[in-house]
Amino acid sequence: MSNVAQDIPILYEDRYLLALDKPAGLSAESGGASHPSAETWAREYLRQTTRRQRPYLRVVHRLDRVSSGVLLLAKNKTTLQHLMAQFEAHTVVKVYVAQVMGQLPAEAGTLRHHIGRSADGRRAVVREAPFAGSRPADCHYRVLERSQDGRCWVVLTPITGRFHQLRAQLARMGCPIVGDEPYGGPPWEPNAICLHALRLQVQHPASGKRLSIEAPVPGSWGFCTDGAQGP
Repeated sequence: MSNVAQDIPILYEDRYLLALDKPAGLSAESGGASHPSAETWAREYLRQTTRRQRPYLRVVHRLDRVSSGVLLLAKNKTTLQHLMAQFEAHTVVKVYVAQVMGQLPAEAGTLRHHIGRSADGRRAVVREAPFAGSRPADCHYRVLERSQDGRCWVVLTPITGRFHQLRAQLARMGCPIVGDEPYGGPPWEPNAICLHALRLQVQHPASGKRLSIEAPVPGSWGFCTDGAQGP
């Protein structure tokens, strides 16, 4: 039996949950996409470790293919429903770190916009005022470091979870994420942007205790996130 666990780091696992450190370039959900997914990988991992041919496993939340970091999966339907309810109630704490091109106006603050989708559904449209089909999008931010070449490291804690929210909001501020060319960012690595899901805090569906899961920033970034506890 091959040790598939070596392919994607496992951050946490029990009988209810599985948390992975998803690399950039890998889709979160399998769906109908032709490229590989973390969900497919994790299901094969469970097949090999539990000897069950069809283990139940579902991704709980979204994480863009080009982003990296903490990805949470549920091992049964009750757990999935419990965790999804937390996301819908906005009680989950999500902390991201990003490198952007440009300088945010203050050392800390809140980004408030309204977000909708483009006509083809592939991109987010961001404006300051509400528009047809838009929904409010809020995110706290704190600058970690400003570089002399015009870049900025920032820690982000989104309050809402809209489609491409962080990518689109930062671009709207004139600070697109490095590598995020669709939103005006400079080129970086193929199929990857400098946006990483650093930490995820949820209520454990069985114990009720607060569970905090963290994924280290990829070594290729060349950046240490000490002190990135959130805005």
